[in-house]
Amino acid sequence: MVIAVLVLIILLAGFALGGQLGAPWVPAFRRDVEKILDDCHLKAGQLYIELGCGDGRVSAAAAKRGARAIGYEVNPLMWFIACLRCLRYPNAKIKLANFWGKPLNSADIVFTFLMPKFMPKLENKLSSELKPGASFVSYIYKLPNKKAAYKRPRWSIYEY
Repeated sequence: MVIAVLVLIILLAGFALGGQLGAPWVPAFRRDVEKILDDCHLKAGQLYIELGCGDGRVSAAAAKRGARAIGYEVNPLMWFIACLRCLRYPNAKIKLANFWGKPLNSADIVFTFLMPKFMPKLENKLSSELKPGASFVSYIYKLPNKKAAYKRPRWSIYEY
C-alpha cells in the first residue's frame, strides 16, 4: 500500500512539474503529426529536438523519417511512455530532463507545444541559441514577437 501511494505521488508530481515548467501533457492530434513534419521539411540526418515530448509521438515520427530525434520530458511517466514508443528507432533519444537548460545550437528543427505564458521566455532562448537556417515549430500557440514564415490553423513555423 505504501509503495502504491509513493508511486502515485511521484506520478502526480511529474504532471505538476510539467505544468510548472512548460505545459501539462496534452498530445498533438495524430492527424497533424505527419503534416507538421512535411511542412517543416524534415530530412533524414537532420537533428530534431522536441521540448516537452510527452508520449513521444512526434519524436518517433521524426526518427521514423531518419532524423536524429531528441525529446526532453520532465514527467517520469510520460518519459517512460515516450521511451517505449521510440525503442525501435536507434536514432531517437528521449531524455528525462528539463529542456530549459539544454542547448539548442545544433538543432535543425525544434518543436514544442507550450503554454502561452512560457512563449516569451522560449522566444529569447531560441533567438540566442538557434543557428541560422534552423526552424522552430510551435503547436497551437505562437511566439509573441517573431513573425511566422508559415502558418497552419494549429501550428506555426519560424525560420532563424
